Amino acid sequence: MKNIVFFDVDEIFKQFAESHPIEGLNFVLFEESLNGISTKKIEAYRDCEIISLFVHSETVDNARLDLFPNLKVIATRSTGFNHIDLDYCKKRGIVVLNVPRYGEATVAEFAFGMLLALSRKIIQGRNAMAHNHIEIEKYMGFDLLGKTIGIIGTGSIGRHMIKIAQGFGMKILAYDPYQNPELKDFYVSDLSEIYKNADIISLHVPSTPQNFHLINKEAFDMMKRGVIIVNTARGDLIDTQALYWALRQGIVGGAGLDVLENEDFLLHDEVDTSGRVNDTDFLLDSAMNLKLLQFKNVIATPHIAFNSIDAINRINQTTFDNIKSYLDGVIVNNVVK
Repeated sequence: MKNIVFFDVDEIFKQFAESHPIEGLNFVLFEESLNGISTKKIEAYRDCEIISLFVHSETVDNARLDLFPNLKVIATRSTGFNHIDLDYCKKRGIVVLNVPRYGEATVAEFAFGMLLALSRKIIQGRNAMAHNHIEIEKYMGFDLLGKTIGIIGTGSIGRHMIKIAQGFGMKILAYDPYQNPELKDFYVSDLSEIYKNADIISLHVPSTPQNFHLINKEAFDMMKRGVIIVNTARGDLIDTQALYWALRQGIVGGAGLDVLENEDFLLHDEVDTSGRVNDTDFLLDSAMNLKLLQFKNVIATPHIAFNSIDAINRINQTTFDNIKSYLDGVIVNNVVK
């Protein structure tokens, strides 16, 4: 019987794996990430051909992949795959299977939850109640009805954001280089139209070289004063240092951030930062992340927009379907081109 090794395993996944055996495979489950686990613990499984990682795995060290000389498949339990070096996998002939759709409603609802909390200062009001220090005039918010929301990225999550925004009676501007004909009434031809006209901007695009620092100081300079920024996609879509500046200047009236640049430094105790101690941008971004947490008009959460029981079940099921298809000789959801 062949081994398949799963990393970043929690209790929900353990229960799912126990109730969904795959014929011919022995499941090896580790709570640790691939980078964080001791090489001694995985030495007995060097011959495995399939490993699986979760979205919270920090960027995978290619030297760790070399510990599996027969590796043929990485099944990431996520839509995003920027934590895996696809060029390296292509050179080694490793396919990387992802979960392209699992949580359009899940993530969109979370993004709107952040927006509501920011627009109505819900967290500040709750904290005031908890500390018995209530000044009602400080918690005045604004209605979403009639406001303009700019949705950048109209994949499955962006499309669901549009549906929710319509329910709130909002005006919608959308941008995507790959336009969906069904949404033609919402598209603008240039991102600057969203930057200049939107009261709220929500990001729903992948992390790619083209999208790196999509929102930067130049973009902030174009925005309405008091704009709300919501990011449930990837941290490097926003220039952290520019966001800090825009918050200090009052250009950004509030930010809902489920993702941050270099968030692994905050989320994972075992992250090795030794290779980045001379990287000025890394050090500044890490410092800025900590400063962002101090703003009362910033809501930062630990990359949990995906995290509903319904979405997790869909992720696990699709991951197992991907693996079974591969074993049957059919490769689906491969992101290595």
